[in-house]
This record gives sequence, C-alpha cells and structure tokens, in this order.
Amino acid sequence: MVSTEQIRNKRKRVSKKNKKSWRKNTEIQDVEKFLEAKLREERTGGAPTDKKNKDLFFIDKSDIFETSKSKLASMKCHTELQIDTRVAPVVGRLGPSKKKKKKKPQQDVSMVTNSDNKKSGCVYDIWGASIEKKITKELDPCLPPPFLPPAFYKGSDTKLSAVEVPHPGSSYNPTFTDHQDLLQSALDVEEKREKEKAKATRDAAPPIQITEEDYIKEMSIGLKEVEHESESEPEVNEEDVCKSGVYIRKTRSQRNKEKAEKLKTEEAAAAKETKQYLHQINRIKALKKEIRKEENEREEQTLERQAKKTINETRPGKYGPGKFIGAEPEFLLPEEVSSSLRQLVTPANNVQDRFTSFQKRNMLEIRKKVAPHRKYKLKKVEKWRKKLPEEMDELVKMKRKKRKINMTE
Repeated sequence: MVSTEQIRNKRKRVSKKNKKSWRKNTEIQDVEKFLEAKLREERTGGAPTDKKNKDLFFIDKSDIFETSKSKLASMKCHTELQIDTRVAPVVGRLGPSKKKKKKKPQQDVSMVTNSDNKKSGCVYDIWGASIEKKITKELDPCLPPPFLPPAFYKGSDTKLSAVEVPHPGSSYNPTFTDHQDLLQSALDVEEKREKEKAKATRDAAPPIQITEEDYIKEMSIGLKEVEHESESEPEVNEEDVCKSGVYIRKTRSQRNKEKAEKLKTEEAAAAKETKQYLHQINRIKALKKEIRKEENEREEQTLERQAKKTINETRPGKYGPGKFIGAEPEFLLPEEVSSSLRQLVTPANNVQDRFTSFQKRNMLEIRKKVAPHRKYKLKKVEKWRKKLPEEMDELVKMKRKKRKINMTE
C-alpha cells in the first residue's frame, strides 16, 4: 500500500518552458523564509550566534521591589488601569483663560520654515542663501538637494513694456504734425519694400548674350605666335662668376670706390634721421591736433556702441530659424480720420497684437504661418459604373484595339 506521505511528496510532472510556468510550479517558500529571517537578523543587529553574551544578556540592577507606591504606579503593567488622557472629556462652554501666553523668542526671518510661517505670518526669503543650511540639516541625506532657480528665472531679458504706447498720430483726433510723422513712417516702410522688390527683379535679370566674335576672341587668347627675341650674347655678371667658383681679384681703385660709396650712404641715412627728428620736434602742435582728433573719434565710437547696446536691449533676440518681422504702422488717411470716437474704425487685432508682443519680448519663438496643404497627391480613379453606356462601349473598343496591336507586335 502507498502511504499518504508518499503521495504528497510525489514529484509533479509539469513543464517549465516559460517564465510563467516556472514561477507557478516552483516552490520558493523555504527561500523566502530564509531571506526574511536573515533580514530580521540584520535589522536587530546580526545573528545571535555571532553576538557576545554581554550583547545578549544584561544584569538588572534596578530596585523595583524596594521602590515606593508612586514608582510602582508608573510601571507599564499599571498603565491600562489609568485614565486615558488622549480622549478629551465632555465639558461645557468655558470662559477665556486667565493664563498669560508666553512670548516666543524671535527667530531669524531667513531660518523660519514653511510650517512656522503659516502660524506666525512672518515673511522670509525662500530662495535666500541662509535657508540652504537649514534645509540640508532637516532633509533626508539620501534625497538630492533642493533646486534653487537662478536670478533671471521667470523674467524677460528685454526692457520693453508688455503694452507699448501707440503713436500719437494714430489717435482719433491727432495733431497735424503727429499725423504727418505717422504717414512718413508708413511711407518709409513701403519704400523699403519696393526697393527690395526692385533688387530681386534686378538680380533675376536675363544673362548677357555673347556673340560669336566675343567667344572666338576669348577662346583664342594665348594661341598667337610669340616673336622670338634676337639672340644676344649673355652678359657676364660678377655674381655668376662667384657662383661658378672662379674668383677675380679686385683692384685697389675698385675697393676705394666701394668704401666711398658706403660712407656716402651711411652719411645720407644719418642726415635723414636727424632731419626726421627735427621735423617731429617742429610738429608738436600738429601731433596734439591728431591726438585730439583720435580722442574725439573714440568718444564717438563709444557713444555709437552705447546707442547700439540700448537698441539691442529692446530688439527681439534670435531664438529660432525665423526672423522677427514687426507689425506695420497702422494709420488712417486724412479723409478717413474722424473727429469723434464713435465713428472711429479700429483696424487693430488684439490677439495678433499680443502674439507679436510675446515674440518681441523673447517669450515666444518666431514661427512661420503654415498654410493648409496635402502631404500626398490625390489619386485619380476612373469608375466605370458612373459612365454612360455609350462611353462604356467606346472604352471597350479602345481596349480591344490596343490588345490587337500588342499581339501583332
């Protein structure tokens, strides 16, 4: 007879070809128990077999049995008999308490935490440098340090205002000069556009037509016969003689001539230097003028540089491939200007104005307007069921003719 223990301990025949069946049909209870026991030992300070006796046992030297009744009452076993102070008693309405509130010592404003701030209502700098030391002490050392944003966070790098003041000539009842200034600015914009168009047409002009004679002249350059120079006897120089290795001794008169020429050149160079020196001494006034002129030029350059810097502070930056094109000046012709505010027609679009303002203040990148377009071309399919019977017959005839032509070929 087979016992029940043998039936229980009988090995199951199951497949373990994938992870799911492997997890399902493997017994890991003993491994989990062993790991839990090991973790418990690590939490409690290690295995008891590795510990010493002084770590496991201690001698109780307290005088519990010789203490008074007040000490016995404070024992843990007697706490259940005492009243639970955590449950507040049911009490009627009480008057104002006569106890004086103790004044809390004043804390540093920069070291007050969030929870204290809600109670006290004081103001503190959350991005200050002094709060960093307090945070590093209180936070968990395993966590990363808090992120401190830079000074220019949530700010624009331009000095432009969010809403610009419009030109005074665009008001409903402008003065003559203001209105003429506005029209002049609009005229300048239009002239600039016309110049760009003319330049584009000029650059795209047809090439100059080259005639056959010009082509022949250009291609025949360098093909003319070169006249041979008359053969002349080569002149013999002293340098060539020296290079050849043959040395001809100079006479005394030749050496004297060379010395005299050398002295003359040296004297002329010295005289020239003295002359230049005296000329510079006499040119002190002219040099002072040149220095003043250079200083004035440098001052002008610095002023131009500062003006460019101020313009760049209000100029939109380049944060994309597109180029910022500002809105054109809005104007009304003299006959369109009305003297009353009711009859005034505002051509401005507030949404477009806000969008261009964001781009001008470097809060949005320059974007191009994408027109609606198809990604793929439309396919044309000819449906025969939509055609008339006469057209159907013609198409069938055409197909038959094509087949005959192909067969004959």
